Order: sequence, then structure tokens, then C-alpha cells
Amino acid sequence: MSSLFDKRLVLVLGKGGVGRSTVAAALAAATAGRGRTTLLYEALAKDRFAQFFGVPEVRPEPTPLRDNLWALNTDPAHALREYGLMVLRFERVYNMVFENRLTKSFLRAIPGLDHYSVLGKAWYHTTQMRFGKPVWDTVVFDMPASGHAISMLRIPSVILDTVPEGPLTRDARKLHDLLLDRRRTAVVMVTLAEEMPTNEAREVAEVLREDLGLEVTHLVVNQLYPNFFPDGSPAARTLAALRDSGTDDGDLAALTAHGALGHSRRRLNERYLDILRRDIDAPRAELPLLFAPSLTAGHIDELAERLASSFA
Repeated sequence: MSSLFDKRLVLVLGKGGVGRSTVAAALAAATAGRGRTTLLYEALAKDRFAQFFGVPEVRPEPTPLRDNLWALNTDPAHALREYGLMVLRFERVYNMVFENRLTKSFLRAIPGLDHYSVLGKAWYHTTQMRFGKPVWDTVVFDMPASGHAISMLRIPSVILDTVPEGPLTRDARKLHDLLLDRRRTAVVMVTLAEEMPTNEAREVAEVLREDLGLEVTHLVVNQLYPNFFPDGSPAARTLAALRDSGTDDGDLAALTAHGALGHSRRRLNERYLDILRRDIDAPRAELPLLFAPSLTAGHIDELAERLASSFA
């Protein structure tokens, strides 16, 4: 098996609110740092990548972020237009076929077409060539939240099962083969060591495996509280003594309460880390909770270094 950072396509999945986009950005930064030309891809998303990398805006066209790293934020209409032009070759023919009222009404009625156009565009970028070489060595896809991501990943199989042979099935078969090829594609699950995100990560991993034939190849546990009070350590004993003393000193009482909260959150993290280790058998990276009002390129690079050391 090649390294995570040598894949053609990296799918980043996870429940909303677990820091999926942050991890995708850090994975892309780590991949680009290894000299691979990397595209950080998202669709219909609030643009966070511009903030992370200090650029004005990430657009539907590849936007440079730094050396070897670009990003784009597409939408189904834009993706479908690109696909139509790729198949029909000429813009005038595309306009005749796709831009008339009857065809638009028909397209809106096709279930899953928006999902397929977005996923298909990600696949297309893995196939782009220029002067006999790939335009992108790696595409990192910051997928929608878990439920939408599963629906999106299911579409190629549905097309192959229901649509007559033609250009659509030809490309769906190539996309399906790419998704199932662990030499070229990685599935990265992002979660938190908390009850709801952990349960959803386990459920999604099972659905991917049982229904889609996909395995979670890498697990990222994000936003872990620091372990300042390991069990049995002098720090833990001091904290316990302060809590038992019931001090009335305002500053000391506040500091003790703050330490106790951090300790309890870390113990909660440890409980769910054990569950994740047991139920998701994949290489794992553990990322810290970054105490900052907003994330910058420096924070992304810090997380990228941790991911690189975990998944090298």
C-alpha cells in the first residue's frame, strides 16, 4: 500500500462540526509539502480555505494557495456544465442540448444528478493531463457531511445498475473503479472523541463497508483536549487535593475549576478513543484542540506536520 500522501484521490468524510474542512486543508498542505501538485476540492461550501491560507476567495476555478497547492469551490450547475462540455466538446452544441428549457426541466427531475456532477468533477480532475503528465498528482475532496457524502458515493453504482450503456455509464464505471481502488484512493474519516461523533463514525464506516465496498483507510480524531493531568501524576494529585480542599480563594478556585474541566474532558476523550480503536481498524492520527479564535496558515501547517508524522 502506498502512503496516504501518494494517492490520486483522498476522500475526507465526517459529521458536520468535527473539523472536516480543517483536516482536509491540513492533508492537502501536507501532500503539497511533499512536492505533489495538489487540488483541495469542495462543493457548495462556506469558503474557509481562503481564511486558512490568506487568499481573497476560493472560486469554481482552481485558485492558487501556495506552492504546489490549489483549491476550488464548485457547485452542481458549474460541475454539470463542465461535464456537458467535456462530453459534447463544443460550447454551441452544449448550449443547444443543456440550455434549453425542456432539457433543464428533465435534468432537474433526475435524482442524484447534482451529487453525481460534483463527484464526477472530482474524478475528472484526477484524470486531467497536460503535456503527457497529470495536472494534479492528488485531489483532496472535502466531502459534504456524512449522510450527503454516502448518497454521493452511492450514485455511480446506481447509474451502472439502472442506466443504459453510453457515455454516462462509461464514466460512472471509471469513477466506480477509482473509488474501490485502494492503490489510488484513500477514505479518511474525521471524528471527535465524543459520543455522537464517535457513534456516527462507526455507523458510517459500517455503511461504507457493507453497502459500498469501501473501507475507512485512515482515521483522524480531531480536537482532543490536552492531557495535562495524567492519572497518577503529580499534577493529577495536586488537582485532586485542590478540589478536595474546597478553597475559598477566588483566583485559585477558578483555576482549580478550569483544571478540573480540562481533566474531565480529556477523560471523556480517552473513553471514546478506546471505542474508536476497537471498532475502526485503520491507521489513526490524533490532533489537538487548537485554542485560537480563528485558524490561520500556521495552524494548518501545525496540523499538517502531525498528520504527516502519523500517516507517513
